Amino acid sequence: MVINTITILKKIAVTINTCEGQHLGSGTLVKIEKKFHILTAAHCLFDNDTTEIDSETIYIHSSEYGKINIIKEKLKRPSIDAIFLNVSDEHIFKEFPEIFFTDDYLFPSLSFCFRGKPKSPSGNSYSVYNCSINGVDADGLINVGIPTPFYTDFKGETGAAVLDGFSGSGLIIENHQQLYYCAMVHSVSDDNFCGVNCTSIADIVKVCPVDLKLIKDLPNTSEIIQLNVKKLKQEMIKEIIKSAEDSDNIAVKNLKRKMDIFSPGWDQNDLENFISDMLTWEALYRDKVKGNSKLENLIDESKEVLSAGNKKYFVSTASEGNKYFHEIKNDFRNIVSSFLNENEIWKKYINTVSNGEIAKYLANCKLDFRE
Repeated sequence: MVINTITILKKIAVTINTCEGQHLGSGTLVKIEKKFHILTAAHCLFDNDTTEIDSETIYIHSSEYGKINIIKEKLKRPSIDAIFLNVSDEHIFKEFPEIFFTDDYLFPSLSFCFRGKPKSPSGNSYSVYNCSINGVDADGLINVGIPTPFYTDFKGETGAAVLDGFSGSGLIIENHQQLYYCAMVHSVSDDNFCGVNCTSIADIVKVCPVDLKLIKDLPNTSEIIQLNVKKLKQEMIKEIIKSAEDSDNIAVKNLKRKMDIFSPGWDQNDLENFISDMLTWEALYRDKVKGNSKLENLIDESKEVLSAGNKKYFVSTASEGNKYFHEIKNDFRNIVSSFLNENEIWKKYINTVSNGEIAKYLANCKLDFRE
């Protein structure tokens, strides 16, 4: 069972203002080695010309705990655009969740969320859900794609200005059993990319005043990587096939031609199953493999082994073609198995990978049967 992010984000998210009420940014209440801190982006507190400020000029508010006092001290601009503010010991935060820190944000199929407050005077704090990693830019910032509706406010205005003020928000893994902080919102993208740019916890840890232990490999990830094949079929298969047939799709025509050889007497259900194999694997690859170089290499290596020698199979009868096809299918399954079987998470998808790739090969004429 995954965590209840709606409840948890309200406990850990804070807004940061000046004592005069000017909204500076957002932040996260964190507990490290029994001490509480407010983690936020340094640029929320320091302008371009400021290198030192007084903590007494900052007002921090939590929707769960109210005003949060921080220790009176001189704050100096850190070398990384992240800063930890020390919370006064007088506070008691009831039922505060345990927070873990990880730089394993590229694990397949993770989704992310964050909570903050826009700079608009009438804007309330709200949470952004179902975000996904979209790569890392040249400055080392993580690009996090967010659903388009979060780029539109109640007035119908769209764009980066809608999320202006979310800088300093903590990027949290949404679909896990435990609470993992992996990055901090640095800026809202102002180009065509619909998302935010985030500073990785691997960089933030460099300015942490205490020992911050990072988890390198996420545990208990089996539930994250489940794939509902039946749902995929129901949502996509019939519509995709109809669209492909209406447009005289070459791949579908090729697939039908080859099915005539290796699977004589096939019906519409057989065709749907083959195309479903392709779609299921493509969805699995897009959501759970793409961006993970290790797993991409495993799949590519298994395909290279199958295609080595560019074999073609010549058959004299449909039954012989059917026999060859199933032999190739079994061979490829064994190849995929040899690459994935040792991976506890991925070995359950051996059939999905092998069936999907074989179906794609057939549709794209990579395997040829001639009578």
